[in-house]
Amino acid sequence: MMFELREEVLMLIDSKREDDYWDFKVKYHSNSANLLHDIICMANNRVDRDAYIIFGVVDGTYEVVGVKDDENRRTQQHMIDFLKDKKFVSGIRPRVEVRNFIISGLEVDVLVIKNSTDTPYYLTEDYKDQGRIVRANHIYTRVGDTNTDINRSADINNVEYLWKKRFLLTRSPLEQVLKRLENKSEWKNGEGGYYNCIKPEFTITINNEDDEYDRRIPEFYSYALINSSTMYRELRIKYFNTQLFNDLIVILDGGRYSTPAPKWAFLNFGEHKVHADYPFKYFTMDSASYKLNEFLYNEEDQEEAHVRRRFFEVVLLFNDELEKETFLEYVHHYEDDFINKLNTCDDYFSVDVDTDHHRDHIVERLKTGKVLNQMLLDFRFRWGYL
Repeated sequence: MMFELREEVLMLIDSKREDDYWDFKVKYHSNSANLLHDIICMANNRVDRDAYIIFGVVDGTYEVVGVKDDENRRTQQHMIDFLKDKKFVSGIRPRVEVRNFIISGLEVDVLVIKNSTDTPYYLTEDYKDQGRIVRANHIYTRVGDTNTDINRSADINNVEYLWKKRFLLTRSPLEQVLKRLENKSEWKNGEGGYYNCIKPEFTITINNEDDEYDRRIPEFYSYALINSSTMYRELRIKYFNTQLFNDLIVILDGGRYSTPAPKWAFLNFGEHKVHADYPFKYFTMDSASYKLNEFLYNEEDQEEAHVRRRFFEVVLLFNDELEKETFLEYVHHYEDDFINKLNTCDDYFSVDVDTDHHRDHIVERLKTGKVLNQMLLDFRFRWGYL
């Protein structure tokens, strides 16, 4: 989130020091080899998180001077284009974002180097500019406030760590499984679930035998689909015989689409916001449930793709819990706009249930999901995400 990043940058400036994942620059680099070297060091940081190069702050005094008149200033697209033609091993480049903030009345740019398990990043060909050389097959990193010298490779213990990170050996078994879900080709469909071809001790099973799940009442999002018939099952992730994670699986639209059940959240108005006025369902993209949602989804199946689109018209998808909480504050601030949109939402939902009260209850939740998804787009546009 932009707001949280700005607050973090303010905290880092106030700390009056540099460290493992942040560096201050009074100006943008005039030498592109130095820029590339700094990006690689930050991408290979040892603290396993996003890293920042903060432009417009004096290193040493930590005075904010801004970058408005910096002739070497670059946009996010400039940074992406700059990295695009560099010869990285396997063609995998660090992902970067440029964020701009007003601090003490001055423009400060933050180059965010995204955390990844694709480490170590290094070049397969030398890159030169004005006598400076980022060397091929040299692995650079950052330890404390110091980058590996451009003419040297990192110490062996730091190189080992980066390779361990790439092979997920620094992660817990559950984190390893969730990361491996991103590569569907690693998984085979076996009896009652899936197993990982590379690490067959990781399995995913789906229980089809418990009648308890079939007695569950379909939730409102089932009625956003053409066929409201719904089944429930239990999914379990195991490492050998140890259960690492379990989740409730919803099989929707007559079996066309399977997903973990989204979580409940509540939009509460009123002075103390204690009443659950408008419940809705959501995922966060960094959650185990959403990673399983992606894993179970067959993007080549057009019918399934259609069902999924309708499902996410009434179920919200956030980047993380921080975005969700900030969005709820945004909706609370624009309460009148939300109520007006809800009252004028004229989408037709075919809801075949026993009573009018039950029908009205479902339709309100469907409309709530639709309206909140519309407002989420507006929210992201205002905060620079679109």
